[in-house]
Amino acid sequence: MKKLLMISLIIAALFSCEKKDNQRINLQEDYFPLQIGNQWNFELAGKDSIIGITKVNGIDYYEFVNDYGTTSYYRKQNNRVYVKFFSKDSKEEMKFDLAANIGQTWPFSAGYVTLVSRNAKIIIGHKQIDGCLQFNFHNKDLMDYGHSIWLAPGTGIIQKTSQECFGSAFTTMKLKTAMINDQLIEFK
Repeated sequence: MKKLLMISLIIAALFSCEKKDNQRINLQEDYFPLQIGNQWNFELAGKDSIIGITKVNGIDYYEFVNDYGTTSYYRKQNNRVYVKFFSKDSKEEMKFDLAANIGQTWPFSAGYVTLVSRNAKIIIGHKQIDGCLQFNFHNKDLMDYGHSIWLAPGTGIIQKTSQECFGSAFTTMKLKTAMINDQLIEFK
C-alpha cells in the first residue's frame, strides 16, 4: 500500500510540473474582451471602439471602428481571435492565439505572428500591469519592418509598437484610457 501511495505521489508531482517558458495562461482571464461599447484610447493612435455586431455567413463579428473611420471585424473562438480588415467580405485571419505556447508562430497577412511572452510587464504612468501576452508581427515582404502588441488580462490591447520601414526607430503607443464592460480604466 505504501508503494502504491509513493508511486501516486511521484506521478502527481511529475504531472504538476510545467516548464515556465510554455506555461499556459489562465484561460478564464479575458485577454480580448468583446462587448458593444468597449473602447481603447491610445497615445498617438486615437480610439478604437466596438460599435455593434455584424453577422457574416451566420457568424457574429464585433465591429471595431477607429478615429480614422476604418472598420475591422473581430470574433473569438476556442481562445483564438480572428479578424477581417476593412470589409466584412475580406478574408478572415487568425490574429491572436491566446492559448499558444511561447515561440509558437502562425501565418498572418503578408507575414507571421509569434507569441514571445506570457508574462510581460507593462508600465503606464504609475501603474504596472503584469501577466501580459506579447505578440510580435513580422511582414516578410518588407525588410526591417514589424510591430508588437501586448494584451492585458481583463483589458485587451494595452500597448503597441511599430518599427519604421527601413529604419530602426520604434514608436510606442500606450493605452491612456479604456472602457471595458462598462468599467472605466485610466492609466495616469
